[in-house]
Amino acid sequence: MEDEKLSQIISKNKNTVYGKTFSFNKIKTTSDYQKYLPVTTYDDYLPYIERIAAGEQNILTKERVIMFEPSSGSTAAKKLIPYTKSLKSEFSKGIRAWLWDLNKRFPRLKYGQFYFSITPQGAQKQRTSGGIPIGFEGDEEYFGNLLGKIVSRKFCVPNSVKNIHDIDEFWESTIEYIKNAKKLRLLSIWNPTFLLIMLEKAGIEPQKLFPDLEVISCWADGNAKPYADKLQTLFKNVYIQPKGLLATEGIMTIPIEGIGKRLTDSHFFEFQDKSGDILLRNRLEAGETYDIILTTSGGFYRYKIGDMVLYKGNRCFDFVGKSGNVSDYFGEKLNENHVKTVIQGDGFRLLVPEGNKYVLYTETDVEKEKIENGLCENFHYDYCRKLGQLQHAQIIKIKNGERQYIENCLRFGIRLGDIKPAYLSNREGWKFE
Repeated sequence: MEDEKLSQIISKNKNTVYGKTFSFNKIKTTSDYQKYLPVTTYDDYLPYIERIAAGEQNILTKERVIMFEPSSGSTAAKKLIPYTKSLKSEFSKGIRAWLWDLNKRFPRLKYGQFYFSITPQGAQKQRTSGGIPIGFEGDEEYFGNLLGKIVSRKFCVPNSVKNIHDIDEFWESTIEYIKNAKKLRLLSIWNPTFLLIMLEKAGIEPQKLFPDLEVISCWADGNAKPYADKLQTLFKNVYIQPKGLLATEGIMTIPIEGIGKRLTDSHFFEFQDKSGDILLRNRLEAGETYDIILTTSGGFYRYKIGDMVLYKGNRCFDFVGKSGNVSDYFGEKLNENHVKTVIQGDGFRLLVPEGNKYVLYTETDVEKEKIENGLCENFHYDYCRKLGQLQHAQIIKIKNGERQYIENCLRFGIRLGDIKPAYLSNREGWKFE
């Protein structure tokens, strides 16, 4: 087979339930792989994941599934991503390359402490019916065993902070540890609003809270760019490095200084263009956008992850946004299918982002807390709400919703014949009366 990574994955898993179903034993080339296996989404794996969660082995991978990591799904509020040791190694390989390059550019990092944003657990540690743990113990597990132990010693905030359920106490404890840090040089967060909220909670000038800071690693593309720009105005002498593209399912790109956000060697990648054709990386054209399709050692094969990227050449990509109808300003990843189940009812209803909250425009009465609780079933939306990145959803009663919806779409430049009914919009600027 042309690709060594793909060859290893297919050979190792040919006798699994999934491998037998899709004739892994007949696959000799990359073309064979594309012929025998369909492009998949998470919903295609649900029956297999249910069997794994119940304790069955050799379903998607020959390797034992050691844990599930929760994320947000398209038709379910929460999806469980299976992790094997090999998948963790694939993550570790990409993260090691990022840290090695970052330390080469900023050699003083090795002499200081780090802060990697910690997700409040918010609930008791869970297991599936088959006894498989749900959720990492700490972010250092992404680094792998050896590197994780080394890096975790440099963390200025202990992992135990995530067990604090009260969000105000979580922030207070986090900030206190940071105040007492010794030469805190690297902040690694996801959405830049996380740090903006921390500064607001601390009530301290950025330079006083972080006197030795050299690098902030955070999202800086797409919807996150305005907030990353704001961080740069607050931290004028700190380098803000845009993160690469990493999801619960896989690590796709990492930032390499002087080059760009480069595709990792951790997984096998395919790319779908606007016309629907699926290409390998040697056939990509700079300036074009693509949907990423990945195959990993975690048991996802030809998995369309829902991330669109702009190819910059030289194996480098910029994140453009989510494909499909997904609204994701702060990492909440709201999707139309889930929103529909939450808000549907009599009359016109549309959920839209406005600033740091979502607004439901509705012709009929709805129960405010029911809507908010339903949205919070989404793992990432609930996280953004707890951190304060998103405020409580707002309900606004309107009349003639369908007419006003069409008028708004026309104002946005959508042709009348292209206007489709929707429960969720991922754009701001809607006007209803």
